[in-house]
Amino acid sequence: MQVTALSHSLETLHDGLTTFSDGVPTPMPLAATTIAVQIQAGLAIVRTTRSFRNVEDTPIEAVMTFPVGFDATVTELAATIDGRRLLGAVQQQSEARATYEAALDEGRLSILHEEALRGIHILSLGALPPGAEVAVELEQVMPLVAVDGMPFLRLPMTAGQLYGTSPLIAIDDLVTSGAVRHVAALSVSVDAGRAVLHGQPLAPDTTVEILQNRAVELRIEGGIFGQHCGKASDGRLVQVALEPVASGEAALDLHVIVDRSGSTGSRVRDGAESVWEAMRNGLSQELARLRISDRITLWQFDDRCEELGSAQGPACARLAGRLEGPRGGTELAGAIRAALEKGARDILVLTDGQTWAHQVEELKGTGPRISAILAGPGSLDANIGHLCSMTGGQVLYAPGRDVASALRTAFVTLRQHGSSVKGEVDGTGPKMITTLRGGVRIRAEWSEEAGKSHPGATAIGRFAAALALPLLSEDEARALAVSHSLCTHLTSLVLVDDAGEATEAFAQMRKVPLMESMVWSDPAVSMSMSVIDLDEGEQEASQTQSQRSRTTVRAHPVIDAQPAPFIHQHAPIRPSITSIQNLLSKLGLSWPKDSNKDDKKDPTEQLFAGFDWKVHGQALLAGNFSILTGSQQEAVAQLEERILAEQRKQGGKAVLTLDARIIALGIIAHRFRDRGANDFARQALQDAPLWALSVG
Repeated sequence: MQVTALSHSLETLHDGLTTFSDGVPTPMPLAATTIAVQIQAGLAIVRTTRSFRNVEDTPIEAVMTFPVGFDATVTELAATIDGRRLLGAVQQQSEARATYEAALDEGRLSILHEEALRGIHILSLGALPPGAEVAVELEQVMPLVAVDGMPFLRLPMTAGQLYGTSPLIAIDDLVTSGAVRHVAALSVSVDAGRAVLHGQPLAPDTTVEILQNRAVELRIEGGIFGQHCGKASDGRLVQVALEPVASGEAALDLHVIVDRSGSTGSRVRDGAESVWEAMRNGLSQELARLRISDRITLWQFDDRCEELGSAQGPACARLAGRLEGPRGGTELAGAIRAALEKGARDILVLTDGQTWAHQVEELKGTGPRISAILAGPGSLDANIGHLCSMTGGQVLYAPGRDVASALRTAFVTLRQHGSSVKGEVDGTGPKMITTLRGGVRIRAEWSEEAGKSHPGATAIGRFAAALALPLLSEDEARALAVSHSLCTHLTSLVLVDDAGEATEAFAQMRKVPLMESMVWSDPAVSMSMSVIDLDEGEQEASQTQSQRSRTTVRAHPVIDAQPAPFIHQHAPIRPSITSIQNLLSKLGLSWPKDSNKDDKKDPTEQLFAGFDWKVHGQALLAGNFSILTGSQQEAVAQLEERILAEQRKQGGKAVLTLDARIIALGIIAHRFRDRGANDFARQALQDAPLWALSVG
């Protein structure tokens, strides 16, 4: 049976998930996942090991974009290669990317872990040779939140259908597929009480298999919040204490904004109520329990926002009956602006979080405190979580369909006022930090002097350092993150296997998709969630070449992958395109026009718009130009002729060791703000003479 999308055969498309050779799909490289969760006194140390295997006959680059807990701190990257365990090194983001790409150019097995957005990370495993197996380990420390006074941990595994325009480039974007099945072996240990997974108690010292199509939600019945001791990178001792926030006395004057977009029609689980129904029912229950002095203004939003009315005390429960069912998209920023225009000072958003809405960044200076409750198995807290953090608000999670318990915790927290992060920092580093996270107050204190032994920061010490980052300047935050080996918006973790044998072929990119979110939707509601968006008039050649950025795609079934281990540390950095540009400048030569200025009139850029350099790069380097359209070949030929003309002008000393067409393609590829194109450009131009590069 041939799979199609919007009347286009998927065998004619490269969709970022599966490439086809004579109609045969290539397997996804992710083979196995294990998740070990250790919970103690309100903190969780989560160790995730992802095993990758290359069963193809060409080197590959596996790229996986996935959500992480918004409050999670990535404290370690490690990998196992042929029995060797190697630790990641921390570098400034741009330096880490350069180290990784230089290793990729040399065919060195390498790993890069980056934070794309707060709550969204990217794992890239490059130059994985045929037959090789790699186990990549990631350690995170994250605080549990309080839900109705009980410790609760949520580990996001995937994301639902996202509305809005992604801020990420296509290679980095979140991608899900209904054709993949990711199973994880989950183990949980607790210091007190018992862990309950999705309503089912977990026996101690057991491992269960879970599908990664929904968030892992763990209630710790009888669990406690308490004290922790760790060590900072400078040897100072760090004390970290967690305690649930006590109820304040202040009356609520709260604007509650309820998401009614089409995605909220998804079922919490099979046969259960929808996410929208869970939010409405939770509001009806908890608004009826408000104090007489509390005031609520209720809003609903999809593509537009509507005020439903205001009330005081238990009478607010009647407002919930005015909520209308799911429809349309998600315009979160517009809804918040509408509430601000009505004078809102405290805002609580109930949402399934399925929106990019990255424009909320502009709302951070508006004054109100914004909090959120995330409901549903596909909720994504990357954007709303960032907004809450910037405004001093809280992010809470509704376990399953239990929105009421999350609302109770939210109301307790909202009765208290104050900054979300405050503390003391001097030239020696942080002294004391306090913050509120999900209804829990966290306090970290550092000793005055370093301890006697100084082996480096512990996981608790690294977590405490991450708490202090918002209070530091960018340079100070970067230095603290580097000293504690943290993956942040300023720093990344990188490994390069210098000891392994290098591969020579161009690594083929394989995007590893997440599983589709476990939702059961009303088909009428889901109709707006397009699978693949193709222009009707698109040419067949462009269909073959184009890799589109989208949230959800369908792919052919993939071959089940298996486990194993394989990675490392430090490689010399090859001359980058930037260094070539700088050298040209010193020689008084020019570099071809910089396309990052988005000159829409350049005909060559228009011809190659959407061209997938990652997929076709190896064939082009091998001299197979038949994949280019006639117009593209003509543009390459014109640039080739200019290079050859420059060679004749330079005289006998001007020697080309490369095909002039390869150089021409490299110059074209460099014009695009796309990592796949830049990777190809480095491969194509690294041995090109400077006089050839000066051709514009």
